[in-house]
Amino acid sequence: MLHPPCIHNTIVQVKANARTRSHSAIREATSVRRPGSRVRLDKGDGGPHAYAELRRRIVSLDLQPGADIDEARLVRELGVSRTPVRAALVRLAGEGLVILLPNRGARVAAMDLPQLQEHLEAFELMQRAATRMAAVRRTTAEADTIERLAEAFETAADSADAERMIDANWRFHYAIALASHNRYIERMYTGQLTENLRIARLAMAYVCYGSKREYHSHLESILREHRGMVAAIRGGEADVADDLAASHANLARIRVTSYLGSGLGGTIPLRDARASARAG
Repeated sequence: MLHPPCIHNTIVQVKANARTRSHSAIREATSVRRPGSRVRLDKGDGGPHAYAELRRRIVSLDLQPGADIDEARLVRELGVSRTPVRAALVRLAGEGLVILLPNRGARVAAMDLPQLQEHLEAFELMQRAATRMAAVRRTTAEADTIERLAEAFETAADSADAERMIDANWRFHYAIALASHNRYIERMYTGQLTENLRIARLAMAYVCYGSKREYHSHLESILREHRGMVAAIRGGEADVADDLAASHANLARIRVTSYLGSGLGGTIPLRDARASARAG
């Protein structure tokens, strides 16, 4: 089971029936409350609030993979009844972020190695399909939106804000999913983007890297491929878009492999461990 050390250092999947979505749908799909802020809930707001806050805690790894979810505690902390909390858990289970346990409540979905491998394989296929079809089917307005969201990611990257980067990256790829004009690919790819949010933290959060150089090198690769995808989609270059999407998915695979390798390699500091034990 994967437990990154960047737990304490640090978006709402939109399912619209109409094919013509406004740009605001993308913004609303990823808007969540910032940690520590207070929200005044009007009547009927409890459900979206519970969903957004619980999702934030899972994505930020405040709730660790595999951890049991204390529904009673959430009810107290969020100031809502049990019904919206339960509805939020059901919705998150549909997104693959929560596992519902019969007669035992719920648990944050694990991130074990076999699951990660299967996810990354499926993610690459869906990312390539969505990006290729977006290059063929996108409208001018959709190409403009995709470019604007790529620029928003670059702005977030300039400030090294992991939460904003994860948010902007999700919105960028979600806009590509919409531009594919295929409801099935859009739905499957969007679901995988949501499941991928915790993996995205390994790529966006500086504290998850072994060095500043490693962090900036990986981030520059993300930025370069985002720019390439924007150009290929706008230019209608389906093959180029496909190749870039495959390379982009491989970046995630490389990042996961590198992160796991950093935790498995190296010499165990027995001397320091003994000294710490004596000091304790």
